[in-house]
Amino acid sequence: MNVRFLEAFVWVAKLGSFKAAAEKMHTTQAGISSRIATLEEQFGVRLFDREHRGVMLTYQGTELMPHAERMIEMQARMVAAMGQTDAFSGMLRIGVIETVAHTWLPDLFSRFAEKYPNATLELISDITPRLRDDLLRGTLDCAILSEEITPGFIDNRRIANLAMRWVTSPLLALKFPSRKLLSFADIATQPIISFNRESSVYRNIAQNASGCTNLRVSYFSSLGAMIDLARTGFGTALLPLAVIQQDLLHGKLVVLDVDPVPIALPLVASMRLEPASPLAEALVGMAQISCEQFIATCRDDVLAP
Repeated sequence: MNVRFLEAFVWVAKLGSFKAAAEKMHTTQAGISSRIATLEEQFGVRLFDREHRGVMLTYQGTELMPHAERMIEMQARMVAAMGQTDAFSGMLRIGVIETVAHTWLPDLFSRFAEKYPNATLELISDITPRLRDDLLRGTLDCAILSEEITPGFIDNRRIANLAMRWVTSPLLALKFPSRKLLSFADIATQPIISFNRESSVYRNIAQNASGCTNLRVSYFSSLGAMIDLARTGFGTALLPLAVIQQDLLHGKLVVLDVDPVPIALPLVASMRLEPASPLAEALVGMAQISCEQFIATCRDDVLAP
């Protein structure tokens, strides 16, 4: 039995349409329909009910689903066990937050391409809530984001914790009190540049904002825009130090000593467990190495708390 046909069956069931499954597997809708028709002919049963709006599994299709997923996973494990890296082919869809895209992602992709030359990558850079939703819908195979995903069919692996600090332009820094240690109330006297409202970074800000009057927070989904605005003196931003080390070295941004020290930003690699993807497993394993090596190269005098 052709495992690719079973893979087509699984994706139609998970995504709810032949068209979505075809896009996921980079083939045509007619090709997916042909694979499903072949399976139905082999088993002598209908696997999908096409009379309802969209596509639904029949009773027999529901019974087949766990067996199909196990066969797909077994094939992936066999290929991995034999070390046949040349056999690892196809498209891997990965989502990352901008913090990753601006730092160690190129190194990760270079390592991956060298080891798996027959695989191709499709990258989406977005905020954590959207990446989480895409991974749960099955339009991503894995994602590197700033929070764990709770459903049980997702494997979460903590990669690192990135130091976060309040930074601003040298000119705006002069408007704060001259004492070395500032409070959040001091920071709140000037505009604040924040990640989107759904982010863990914004929640960190909100936890310290009680009692602050005239708080002015601007929200952005683009890390690059936040850095540019902080450089111009638009406001004070809470950013990962690893992303802005060159700006700090060249004096475009300065770190403000603020009490309490901001909570570190977690980096989490999440991937779907069903159906298993050996490519996603391989990339997540390499992500840990690339991230650790990047952090090790960061200058101590810039990244130290």
